[in-house]
Amino acid sequence: MRLIVAFLYFVGAMLYSYLVRLIHHLKYKDKKTEHDANFYTLKKIARKMLKLLGVKIDIQGCTIYDEPVVYIGNHRSNFDSLIMVAIMEKPLIFIGKSEIKKFPFIGKWFRDIGCLFLERDDIKKSIEVINQGIQRIENGYSVVIFPEGRRTKEDGVEEFKPGSFKMAFKANARIVPVSFYNSEECYERFHSFRPANVSIRIGEIVNPKALELNNTVQMAKYVHTVIAQIYEEQRIHQ
Repeated sequence: MRLIVAFLYFVGAMLYSYLVRLIHHLKYKDKKTEHDANFYTLKKIARKMLKLLGVKIDIQGCTIYDEPVVYIGNHRSNFDSLIMVAIMEKPLIFIGKSEIKKFPFIGKWFRDIGCLFLERDDIKKSIEVINQGIQRIENGYSVVIFPEGRRTKEDGVEEFKPGSFKMAFKANARIVPVSFYNSEECYERFHSFRPANVSIRIGEIVNPKALELNNTVQMAKYVHTVIAQIYEEQRIHQ
């Protein structure tokens, strides 16, 4: 019954949101304002969907920043992005794989809040996306990146790809570490939608300049260490 209600809500919300996004597109001339308005609409839908699916989120840490930041998180589930939208107070965008664009409803939604998509097999296009991401940060967008490069099935946090830190490095942006624990319980663990208790820990903001992290390799190692420690603390306290 829970899944039926959630599915009906999802379909209704998607149909309704198309009209809302069209209104935003006609109303706002500034692209960021349009993206932000779409984000707040998606945020309401995300919160309701998670509630209907029985996903309870325990959050610790700051969920609002007055400056554009780069959120760096481990990646356990496709629900991680939905959870980030639901819990953060201010708009954000994701840097994701190009395959996401093909997902029904989801791909369009992500484009409409300003997300960017990497073409991993096309170096030239990937560089273009990185440059666009830097511009987005400079224009006030906060960005979410999952630098493991894939969802992690094993317990723990896999190594971070240094290339994922290029935007933060070149934009001179501060980094917010985010650790997801047990979000795979929502779907991936049993390959079916299930109620879940998800733990989110948002670490202290990282200033790469102050810490003398002078390249992306150093940034990747440092932030990985921070998130791996937070994840281990979550695991111990579950």
